[in-house]
Amino acid sequence: MKKGGFDLRLAGAMARKYSGKFAAVIDDKVVATGKNRLLVFKKAEKFASPDEKIGVFYFPTKKEMLTAL
Repeated sequence: MKKGGFDLRLAGAMARKYSGKFAAVIDDKVVATGKNRLLVFKKAEKFASPDEKIGVFYFPTKKEMLTAL
């Protein structure tokens, strides 16, 4: 992940591709996906060096987004 946070330019494409899933991101690259946040994080730890930060994001489905409004 970049120092300023998650790169929003990539969020739209990721939201379509990973709809309904958690995605672990390191340096703007998805390294693990799945339905369980903890398991996704544990998978991502295998790819991260000790100084890299792992971001785990949930990308809701269209139906979930509509019910949130």
